[in-house]
Amino acid sequence: MNAMTVTALEVAQHATRQRLLNAYLRESGRIPTETGDGLARVPLSGERAIVVPLRYRSEFGHHVYGGDIWLERPGVVREPLSHCELVALLLDEVAALAADVFGEVGGGRTLARQIEGSVAATARYLAGPAREVTDSTRRAEQSLRYGHPFHPTPKSIDGFGDDLPRYAPELGAEFRLHWFVVRADALLERRVAPGEWVPPDVEFRAPNGYVPLPMHPWQAAYLVRQARIAELLADGTLLALGELGGTVYPTSSVRTVCDPAFPTSWKLPLHVRITNFVRTNPVEHLRRAADASALIARLAPRWRHERFGVLLETGYRAIDPAVVGDLVADAAVLFRQHPFTDGRDAPRVVAGLLEERDGDVPAVIDEVRRSGGLQRTWLHRYLRVALLPLLDVFERDGVSFEAHVQNSMLHTEDGWPVRFWVRDMEGTSVSMDRNFDVDAASPLRYSDAEAWLRLRYHAITNHLGHLIGVLGRHGDGERPLWTTAREVLLEEGGALGHELVTSPILPAKANLISRFAGSGERPHYVDVPNPLYR
Repeated sequence: MNAMTVTALEVAQHATRQRLLNAYLRESGRIPTETGDGLARVPLSGERAIVVPLRYRSEFGHHVYGGDIWLERPGVVREPLSHCELVALLLDEVAALAADVFGEVGGGRTLARQIEGSVAATARYLAGPAREVTDSTRRAEQSLRYGHPFHPTPKSIDGFGDDLPRYAPELGAEFRLHWFVVRADALLERRVAPGEWVPPDVEFRAPNGYVPLPMHPWQAAYLVRQARIAELLADGTLLALGELGGTVYPTSSVRTVCDPAFPTSWKLPLHVRITNFVRTNPVEHLRRAADASALIARLAPRWRHERFGVLLETGYRAIDPAVVGDLVADAAVLFRQHPFTDGRDAPRVVAGLLEERDGDVPAVIDEVRRSGGLQRTWLHRYLRVALLPLLDVFERDGVSFEAHVQNSMLHTEDGWPVRFWVRDMEGTSVSMDRNFDVDAASPLRYSDAEAWLRLRYHAITNHLGHLIGVLGRHGDGERPLWTTAREVLLEEGGALGHELVTSPILPAKANLISRFAGSGERPHYVDVPNPLYR
C-alpha cells in the first residue's frame, strides 16, 4: 500500500469515526462533555467513555473531532483506541440501543463489514484520480466522497466489484447507456407529464412494434444473465440494441444518470446495494413517483413561488410483470425532467455544496463570500426560495417532499440563492387530511402526522440542520443562524412555521440503530432537541 493510499485510508477512517460518533450521540440522546484537559468525553454504558479532541461543537450534533481516541474507565489510565476497536466498541453500545427498539438483533457483524466497505470506497475515491470536470452541475453531483453526516455507511456499495471505477460518480464516471427494445404488447408504461424520453437516434433504431428501454450498462449485463430475460431475448419479446446515444454521467445517487444535452434524465434500476438497500424500481415505487408527479403537475400552476421548482418524473416504462415476473423491478425505468439544457440555469445539488473539501472550505462558503453579504442575510434568502415554499405547499396542498440535501438543487447568481428545485418524487408523501385529490389506493397517502414528520425530518433536521452546521462552522457559529431561521419562520412561515419554532423536539432518522437491526428501509426515528425552539 503506497503512502497516498495510506493517507486516503486514514482520512476515510477519520470521516467514518466522526459519522459514527455523531450518529451514536444523536440516537442515544447523550451529549459530549468537557474533560477539563481540552478533550471531550462521549458517554458509554458502565461508566465508561470515549475521549476525543472536539475541534468544533455543533448546536445540532454536527461535531468535528480530532484524530486521537481513547477509552476511559473508572480507576484506569486512558487506553488508546484503534479505528477498529472504536467501531467494535460503538457497535456493542448500539446493540443494546437496537434491542430496546427492535428486540434482540444480531446485525453487528454485517454492519461492521459494511462500515469497512464504506471506508474502503471512500479511501478509493479520495486516492482518485477523479476526472476533471468543468460543468458545475456535474461537479457538485460527483463530489460526494464522504456522504451523509449521520450515517454509519454513507459510501457502502456492494455489487460493482472491480467495475466500481467505471461507474462511481465520485471518480467522475461517464458512459453510454445500453438500450433494449420491448415488444409493445409486453410493455408496462405510464406517462403523467410531457417530455422527450428517448434521443432521436435511439428512437430511430427501434423496429416497428417495439419501444426503447434504457438501461445502465452494468444492469444490462446483469439482466442478460437471468434465465427469464434470456428467454425473452430468445423469443423476440425483448431485443438488445447495445450501447447507443450520447455520453451520460451518474449523479450522486449512482443509478440516476444525466445527459447534459438531453431534456430527460433516467432513474435506472441497479441491482447493487448502495448504503441501505438494492436500488431497483419496484412497481409500488413507480406508482408513487408517477402519482406524485401527476398530482404536482395539476397543483403547481397555482403555487405562488416562482423561484421554487419540482423536477417531475414524467412517467415510467417497464417490462410487464405478467411477462417478466419478479424481475420487473430490475427492468423498470423512471423518466425525469431535466430542463437545464439551454445553459441558463446551473443548479448544483445541495449535498455537493455542503461537502467538506480537502484543503478548502465547502462550496457553499465560497458562494456566501462571493455574494459579499452576511451569512444571516444569505440564509434568509435561501429560506425564502427553499424552506418557505416547502412549508407552504404542505400547508395548502398536503404535499410533503423528501427534500433532503441530495434531493435538493440550488442555482446562485453572484453567490446569492435565486432558484431552488426538489427532485425524486418516489419519496413524496401526501397528507390525507390536507389533500382529497389522491386515489384511495395510492401509495402517496399518509396520515397528516406521518407526512408532517417526514417533511420535518427531511427539510429541517437533515437539510436545514446540515446547512446551518456548515455555515456556522465556517462563520460565527450556529446560534445566530438558528435565530435567523426562527425569525423568518415566525414572520413568514405561516401556521407550520409557528409550529416548528414552538416545538421542543424534531424527528431524526436513527440510521445507526436501524442499520444494525437490518431495518434501513423502514428506519426508526428518534426525537432530538429543536434548536429553533430554544
